[in-house]
Amino acid sequence: MQISKIEVTENLQETTKHGSYDFPMAIYTDKFNLFEDGHIRWHWHKELQFSYVLCDKVVFFIENQKIILEPGEGIMVNSNILHQIKPYNNNNCMMFSIVFDPTLIGGTQQSLIEKKYLNPIIESSNLKFIYLKPTVQWQKNILKYLEEVFFLSNQKTYGYELEMRNFMSSLWLNLIKEVKEEIKDSTSAVSHDEERVKSALQYIHKYYSDNILLDNIARAANISKSECCRSFKRILRVTPFEYLMEYRISKASEQLLKSKESISNIAFNVGFNGISYFGKVFKKYMNCTPSEYRNKHF
Repeated sequence: MQISKIEVTENLQETTKHGSYDFPMAIYTDKFNLFEDGHIRWHWHKELQFSYVLCDKVVFFIENQKIILEPGEGIMVNSNILHQIKPYNNNNCMMFSIVFDPTLIGGTQQSLIEKKYLNPIIESSNLKFIYLKPTVQWQKNILKYLEEVFFLSNQKTYGYELEMRNFMSSLWLNLIKEVKEEIKDSTSAVSHDEERVKSALQYIHKYYSDNILLDNIARAANISKSECCRSFKRILRVTPFEYLMEYRISKASEQLLKSKESISNIAFNVGFNGISYFGKVFKKYMNCTPSEYRNKHF
């Protein structure tokens, strides 16, 4: 399955339902040249995610960290963790991602499996992600399980769902055996930075088309302007203004594809006062002009 855009709520929670109630897992082939934005925007979800790079380098931004993955390497992104994914060099890179609800392995909520083997990782405050390399044996085993699940999802032979669940259970057992000591005394804790940034993002997403000032964003998060900038840098690695510009461009790209409005009207709709500046910012983020972007998709 390939999607072209990550849809999120005002606080960046992804709106896509991964899998179904009776089989809560989805497998995605992520070809970055097919994403409207050329990358996977900032988002978070309650489901766990494993990603495996197939072609060229991919960069994961997880809160304030940058992880560059080579082909054959992978990563586990924990539940409720903000992350963004971009090509390292060009958008011809490709990976696959397995996104699943913990009930796939744990069964019913509050089961012994969930409480003993899943929650300790999901609720850990110091385990936001795990970088998986084939040079480390236990991580190599997990990467092999990911390959098997991806293969089964494409072949869909009889009983493939049961096999996939079995592989994911074996994968999880390998993982928790290795990290159980690391997470033993770890309790769930949401950083002040993350809460502040989410509050600020809700404000930006609601009022992006207005004349927003840094003071407005900072007040929405109940912090000073300087602390607002520091929080954004620590969590998203951009300033509030840079995020606002990127968000306005993402909304403009949607309107370019979904409406016949003139480019100047779209620029005004998303908060730009001049067509020239809009074009300059659009090209910075999308590597083409608004008219080229519109023509390319029709």
